[in-house]
Amino acid sequence: MRKSILFTFIILFITAGCSHKISGTTSVTPHKEETKAAINLTKGQKYVVENKITTSSTSEMQGQSMETTADVTTIYNIEVDDVKDNNYNMTNKIAAIKMNMTTMGKNISFDSDKKEDMNGEMGSSLKDYINHPNTVVMDKSGNVILADKTDSSKKDDPASPTLMMIKQMGDPEQQGYGAKMAFILIPKKAKEGTSWQDSTSKDGVIKVTNYAVKNINGNTATLSISGTELRDTKIQMQGMEISTKTNGKLSGEETVDITTGVILQNNSTMDASGNISVMGQEIPTKVKATSVTTVKPM
Repeated sequence: MRKSILFTFIILFITAGCSHKISGTTSVTPHKEETKAAINLTKGQKYVVENKITTSSTSEMQGQSMETTADVTTIYNIEVDDVKDNNYNMTNKIAAIKMNMTTMGKNISFDSDKKEDMNGEMGSSLKDYINHPNTVVMDKSGNVILADKTDSSKKDDPASPTLMMIKQMGDPEQQGYGAKMAFILIPKKAKEGTSWQDSTSKDGVIKVTNYAVKNINGNTATLSISGTELRDTKIQMQGMEISTKTNGKLSGEETVDITTGVILQNNSTMDASGNISVMGQEIPTKVKATSVTTVKPM
């Protein structure tokens, strides 16, 4: 039982390491209102967002070193239903999730496109998330101001490892079911060398993300990204409290259509280290996560 809990939480931890990129790309816009250029979308537009995360981690437990690897691909569909009152009304959904994880001699694989996987234990937890349309309202600065809660978020066990993993990947509701991964606001008069900083602090997680314009070629801007994240969080799993204290550094690059604010591609890497504490035991852990996100019109 103890190893099973640790196994599950280590997967959650390495997935959380990947969420730095997800949360860091569009969470807060440049701080001077007069420098902003609104995200420019039109009614009827559709986008497909694909996020591929590859992680590896090493944890020290009871004098032994455990290596964990994970590959997670998530696909979102976004549709702009209407433009009203300076907001975009959207219908977004998680279209597919594919996972392949290995640790402690255990292998976990899941493909939402396979009927047998959706009928299994993991699929049962995810059925109300995958291909479930969600109403999302995003303002022209890229802030998600309304997103539906799925039925599963209301009735399922909040300690379900699968649902906790989804939350750690980047809470779908808070992320606008892909919207925050797809759009970013760039200063209106951005040029090579323009830079700005975003920062957020919520639920024990402090994030700082730095952006700088490397170059602009026509309507496409290339941004360099760097940042830090400090985590001091506690969760309950199977009646046990598990705490995490980590320090992570983010680096990467993304290309953006400056006329629309659509993030064409994001490549980022996160290195994080810290301790997981469970049942009175401290588990030093190091994680390296690589994320590639693409946004394409449908």
